[in-house]
Amino acid sequence: MVSFLFVDTERVWRGGQDQLFTLLAGLHGRGHKIHLVCQPHTLLETRARELEVSVHPLSIRNETGVVSFLRLLSILRIVRPDVLAFNTPRAILMGTLASRLVCPCVRIIFRRVNFPLRRNPMTHIKYTWGIDCIVAISESIRLQLQMCGIPNSRIRTIYEGMDVSLYPRRILDSTPTGGKPVVVGTVAHLSSEKGHKYLIEAASAIPGVREKLRFVIVGDGECLKELKDLAKRHELEETFQFAGFHSDTSQFMGSFDIFALPSLSEGLSSAILEAMANSLPIVATAVGGIPELVNNGENGLLVAPGDPAALALAIQRLADNPEERRRMGECGRDRMEAQFTLERKIRETEQLCTLLLKGSARSPRSAYV
Repeated sequence: MVSFLFVDTERVWRGGQDQLFTLLAGLHGRGHKIHLVCQPHTLLETRARELEVSVHPLSIRNETGVVSFLRLLSILRIVRPDVLAFNTPRAILMGTLASRLVCPCVRIIFRRVNFPLRRNPMTHIKYTWGIDCIVAISESIRLQLQMCGIPNSRIRTIYEGMDVSLYPRRILDSTPTGGKPVVVGTVAHLSSEKGHKYLIEAASAIPGVREKLRFVIVGDGECLKELKDLAKRHELEETFQFAGFHSDTSQFMGSFDIFALPSLSEGLSSAILEAMANSLPIVATAVGGIPELVNNGENGLLVAPGDPAALALAIQRLADNPEERRRMGECGRDRMEAQFTLERKIRETEQLCTLLLKGSARSPRSAYV
């Protein structure tokens, strides 16, 4: 048994928190001792407690907070983990320093976004000093880290995965809808890098969109008002449904005919993985790790980012071709089962930690020894 201490500093539930939660659940289910440091009164804290893992609520507002550092130091003294894993960047520097003062352990960073690292000495120190490995969840992120000066020997790609058993195989209807609107859905935090505005602009360019299509946007965030105003300007208030945030999106996925994600930047989309598990054809942008999930023309269509005209053509193509939607959806489900399962993700994470622990000449032990 390995003892893990994961640290996450986000207050909202996004793809990174969903990905962390499935990792916690998978490792916990395989008998490992799991501890989590996270922001208090968050959905992540609530769901982790339901797993019956050990949760240590801690508000970490910045990288240099003295009170946060001392509290994290105290937690490390109690837990003494074999593996200290950072799911978000804010606590990396203080966590690495605190762990070096308290106990020897393997230190891992999970890198889930495709943004370049800041090019300054402090950032380079944060991602290299005392860090044994950075886990990139896509090859795109690994290459981005390399371009930012992180040695390839310090990076390991472990793709995200879904528990396929939670998603019964769905066969999309390949017959014409008979006048019923085709439902195009998306699930994402409503932030600018997710590109929702291009989806609205694309819809406005599709002939007969109000009769042929319905769009459902699941998520919340700072761009909500802007997006609603944009839909209103295009007279698409009745065509777009803003469904708000939902931690469980299975009912929405089950009602979609097409899944669309017009992101400007993406590490590896959990929402696309869930759409593939639901046998949905994908329309998405060729950015970040998305082309590692979607093979253009096989399980979806890829377009350039920030191009509403191309996005409109791709959506219209699938909306008008139910047989192509069915074929792409089945291909996506097959690809999901072959390459992106949760079982593989947990197994590869375990194997990596075992190798790192052996390399540090330490043996896994109980957190309370």
